[in-house]
Amino acid sequence: MSLGEVLKDALDRNERYMIPAVEGLSRDQLMLRPAPESNPIGWLMWHLSRVQDYAVSTLSSEETEWVKGEWYKHFNMAPDPGYRGNGDSNEQVDAFSAPSAQILIDYYKAVRQNTDKFLNSLNESELDRMVPPVRGTDLVPLRERLPGIMVESIHHGGQVSYARGALLGRGWLDA
Repeated sequence: MSLGEVLKDALDRNERYMIPAVEGLSRDQLMLRPAPESNPIGWLMWHLSRVQDYAVSTLSSEETEWVKGEWYKHFNMAPDPGYRGNGDSNEQVDAFSAPSAQILIDYYKAVRQNTDKFLNSLNESELDRMVPPVRGTDLVPLRERLPGIMVESIHHGGQVSYARGALLGRGWLDA
């Protein structure tokens, strides 16, 4: 199994819980907060998709799906390819208006297609390729950026699944 296949498998496993946690939710349910300062499912799903989209576009020198696919229009947001919600205040999260659950899922899946294309292109020698960092200006080896894509997706995917159970109870996922 190649490195790209291993990373894609981790994302696939995360999606087995994350996607069903979002499916069928109303816009009101997508915007419920488990606690006053916790992020709602809709915002989390948008954010994790934006982070993955931005990271992969930066690493592959491709345009973000956000701009290329004009997804920003579905979210009534600006086409800013770099904005992904990092550090958003409670007021900014409150101002976010989730589109339908299906649009959130469709955007994620479009991003994931780009991620898979990128991961399929990886080989061992590319891990030493110098790429832009998440923060700062000094380039870093690609091997230091790849784990961040996985951690961000799995971390927030778990939050989405947990929030679904916390807000709506058990029984939403067939084990």
